[in-house]
Amino acid sequence: MTYASTQNTGLPRLFGEDFREHPEAAYAQLRAAGPVAWAEVAAGVHALVVTSHAVARELLADPDYTRDPAAWDALVRGTVPADLAYMYTGGLQHTDGAEHARLREAVDDCLDSIDLHAVRHTVRGLARHLVGAFGERGHADLMAEYADPVALRTLTALLGFPPHAADRLGLPAWSLAAASPNAAEASAELFEALRELVAAKRAAPGSDVTSWLLAHPALLGDAEAARQLASIVVLGAVPTAAWIGSTLHILLTDPAYAGELVGGAVTIRQAMNTTLSLRCPVANASVHYARGPKILHGVHVPAGTPVFVSHAATGTDPARPGRHAPQDRSHLAWSADTHRCPAQGLATTIAETAIETAVDALWDLATPITAIAGRPGPFLQCPAHVGVLFAPENHR
Repeated sequence: MTYASTQNTGLPRLFGEDFREHPEAAYAQLRAAGPVAWAEVAAGVHALVVTSHAVARELLADPDYTRDPAAWDALVRGTVPADLAYMYTGGLQHTDGAEHARLREAVDDCLDSIDLHAVRHTVRGLARHLVGAFGERGHADLMAEYADPVALRTLTALLGFPPHAADRLGLPAWSLAAASPNAAEASAELFEALRELVAAKRAAPGSDVTSWLLAHPALLGDAEAARQLASIVVLGAVPTAAWIGSTLHILLTDPAYAGELVGGAVTIRQAMNTTLSLRCPVANASVHYARGPKILHGVHVPAGTPVFVSHAATGTDPARPGRHAPQDRSHLAWSADTHRCPAQGLATTIAETAIETAVDALWDLATPITAIAGRPGPFLQCPAHVGVLFAPENHR
């Protein structure tokens, strides 16, 4: 199958209202076409998508592909719509080789310097404050009023943003991740805020990730530092919020699961792992571009064509080994190999603490108010709302 022959053949769409409400239908259509198949990721923009867990592992380790979007032929031609700005905003995830190794060392060293015990304390304080703000009402949207702000405010505090400035980054970060029509403007707004932060920390360093990054022996320039910080915000706060919201949704809508949690048969950490397998927050990402023409499991991959790993589809791949085991960790929610997520421990600490705090404070939650569709766009899998009712007098 060639790229040219697929452009008007009813390809599955990884965007739009149908995909937002029923993503599994698109993944089923892709699986039916094979482990690697063509899809439309934005109007008129076609890409290959890997839905097989085994093939994704192979692709993630293949040096014949690059992660640098400068190899994307449509981007070079200037025909990529602005709503896909998420795919070419730069940062660690868009580099390879020696450049990736240099930046990865700097980011790893800075993230390793974070005191996770202090993070847990910060998250608990933020979470209790947020619950207190809606606890007397008897209803809440645990996505917009809880998961989003607790993840964003924790990450931005770690970067060195003052509390009053943190929410400035939320809307542009979500607009980028949701492939909104204003994604390019959102990207510019996000980078402007981060450049201001970098300039402030150059002048007056503190005990925060931005200051550590600027002082690292890798000698990042201001623009380089801003790009890495943008990756931490967009690939850190946004998927972590989705992880929190989706796990709370599982606990609220599956009475058997909630009963097992009460009885001690499962833990919150196991519920979180179930989310990573069945509702992976990073849905379609880890974009690769063939350095030259390739064949990937019988499919011709033209040079410069985006090849996505569908982390959402590989998580539910019927052939994924051990996927039904309670302690299974074979999912690719954190990607793999040299591009494995550098913030796994940090994201897990934030999400686990936020979920524990919500469960402890609002255990007598009722069924969600409405059925939940996802937020828009091909990149993330996140509930648009997690609306709940609870007894105000039982709020702790």
